[in-house]
Amino acid sequence: MKIALATLNGTTVTSHFGRTKGFVVVDIGGGVETAREFREVGSGGHGAHEDPGHNRRHHDLVGTIQDCDAVIAGGMGFPIQERLQQAGVEPVLTGVRSVDEAVEQYVAGTLDHDPDRAHAHGGGHHD
Repeated sequence: MKIALATLNGTTVTSHFGRTKGFVVVDIGGGVETAREFREVGSGGHGAHEDPGHNRRHHDLVGTIQDCDAVIAGGMGFPIQERLQQAGVEPVLTGVRSVDEAVEQYVAGTLDHDPDRAHAHGGGHHD
């Protein structure tokens, strides 16, 4: 099993999935962590050009972790949550901020999923 944790700095779970800079990706086997790596958003080989719209950003976010079984974040919008589910990646929304604690709790089956942390993409686009 492979899980991804949205992060800005590699040690804390970000509260806004859509603004994450990367993911701590953890391999779990036999109930323990067996490997860990950091992946920058867009490292799935989509090129350096960035589309100004959210569709490209969502594509890069999902593409970076599409081989994972679950992704842990502090919150995310409904559209990206739906895209992740369509890609077979289970979104888990939590108030736990420590990457290490979130991994430990996920493996133990005690990490709480709080669906109220999902939100509509709000307020229109601001440049």
